[in-house]
Amino acid sequence: MTKQKSNKKILNVSSELSKENIFFTVSSLSDFLFILNTKGFYIDIQFPHNNNIIDLNPKSIINKHYTKVQIGDDFNRKLEKYLTRLKETTINQEFEFSISKDIEKNYFNVKISELKSEKGQVLGYVLLAHDITKIKQHENILNKELEEHKKKISDLEKEADFYIKQGDVITNQRTKIQKERDNLAIEKTDMVKQKALLEQDLDFIMKQGDKIAEQTHKIKIQHKLVQKQNKKIEDSILYAKRIQSAVLPPNRFIQHLLSEHFIFYKPRDIVSGDFYWTKQVDDKIYIAAADCTGHGVPGALMSMLGITFLNEIINRDTIIHANEILNELRIHIISSLRQTGSSGESRDGLDIALCIIDHKKQILEYAGANNPLYLIRNNELIETKADRMPIGIHRRAKESFQNHIIKLQKDDLIYLFSDGFVDQFGGEDGRKYLSANFKKLLIKNCSQTLNDQKIIIEKAFEEWRGERTQLDDILIIGFKIAFDKEEIKSKQDYDWAGKTILIAEDDEANMLLLKKALEKTNAEIIQAENGKDAVKLFRTNPDIDVILMDIRMPIMDGIEATSQIKQIDDNIPIIVQTAFTMSSEKEKSFKAGCYDYITKPINIKELYATICKYIKKDD
Repeated sequence: MTKQKSNKKILNVSSELSKENIFFTVSSLSDFLFILNTKGFYIDIQFPHNNNIIDLNPKSIINKHYTKVQIGDDFNRKLEKYLTRLKETTINQEFEFSISKDIEKNYFNVKISELKSEKGQVLGYVLLAHDITKIKQHENILNKELEEHKKKISDLEKEADFYIKQGDVITNQRTKIQKERDNLAIEKTDMVKQKALLEQDLDFIMKQGDKIAEQTHKIKIQHKLVQKQNKKIEDSILYAKRIQSAVLPPNRFIQHLLSEHFIFYKPRDIVSGDFYWTKQVDDKIYIAAADCTGHGVPGALMSMLGITFLNEIINRDTIIHANEILNELRIHIISSLRQTGSSGESRDGLDIALCIIDHKKQILEYAGANNPLYLIRNNELIETKADRMPIGIHRRAKESFQNHIIKLQKDDLIYLFSDGFVDQFGGEDGRKYLSANFKKLLIKNCSQTLNDQKIIIEKAFEEWRGERTQLDDILIIGFKIAFDKEEIKSKQDYDWAGKTILIAEDDEANMLLLKKALEKTNAEIIQAENGKDAVKLFRTNPDIDVILMDIRMPIMDGIEATSQIKQIDDNIPIIVQTAFTMSSEKEKSFKAGCYDYITKPINIKELYATICKYIKKDD
């Protein structure tokens, strides 16, 4: 049978059934009638004459499948569901849908029935949609009124409960008051007896009063003395902190060496036994994270020794491997502390993780005394273990530390740290954090920026520690390998023709040394004998590219000169020259605006490499 003949037969049957009112009845002029064939195509549609709800032309949807015609919200989805159920059960189905028009909604009730032939064959399906918008609106009004009524009843019930409870409370209070009165009567009798005894004791107490007042006066005097001593000690420790902060590498200096890094440094006390150290010579960057014996003032003193010795070792020999640095450092520590290994002798020393990054060869040398190195590459953590011996006297003190060579790749993440974080007690059971959890923390967040990693690690530590006391100093250094951003000059022959360098130096010998060293670079040298001359020369020479500034000069020191020059041009690179002393001069210089520093006596390689970071070569 062709599709047209089938549809015609359904229409004929539909017409007869409609006349006899057997399957459905159009209840009002607002009802919509749809007839589908068994395949779901519209074959007949009856819209009311006053239709202004369904925005469809009846003729336009004839012979279209119902899934291709959108009548209202969820109409097709619900029609699919209930049409399937009708086919499965042969029981007439019913559902509701809505049509949104402008800001209003109209609701319809749809009844689905099978359209059968005289022989009982299913020819199609009849859908009768009845507008129930007014019923829905009335239902909503009734529901709202019902909710308001329920709320009023609930409020009345709460008010009744409150007054009932208040009555019970008043009754209980009256009972308690009566009991208190009875107890007070008994206590009054006891108080009379006690008063007599107290009067007898008062005479004795009065006699002791003079002795107590005398003792109180002595205690006050001693308390004031203790406060003064505490103030002196605290001031000394705070000054020690300023000294230690000045000796540690400034963040601005580290940023020039490492494009992306973080340092999580959290002393247990005001000063710390943990310290970090960085230095750059030619193509190489030296980085160390160390943990000295003890913490507080004793640990800080050890850290000062460690930093001083590390600088001395590198300044003396720049062609040195990581393990050789630790071997030399151990000799210095044992010698300076006069350690012989005798029984009862001090075992002070330090643990350290030290690495050397060679940008030219793109390798990393690592040596460690008890402190390992972690490398994360492609979301995998690789641990390079340290030698199990400290920097100091030990039964293995004559053995050399092992030197590890790691071939670097771009975006490698390197972590150096002390044991303060992993040894911290915390959590619900008060256990140590442990290395395994620390590794998981690093791997989980390795895709974050280094700055975000620092924030996450700090938060993890505080959450783990909770209300417990911090047990040790904490130091964690993390940095990313990025050769394209960390290109450092290693050549001895620097050509800075067309560049101008201002040298502020009052020492004639040092000035001659600097001028002689910089002659090979073809740079123009301008000399200032003090800070005041340096400021004046900078005002009159706008083409100056870099300034070498001595800190201690007459008339105006280098710190004040740096501050005034930075007010003229905040972008001019200023490199201070400083003897590596335990003072706050270097810290003040960086606050004034200097970019970097070189140590005295001047190391020519260090001088070239440092200036090269701020001299931009002409293309």
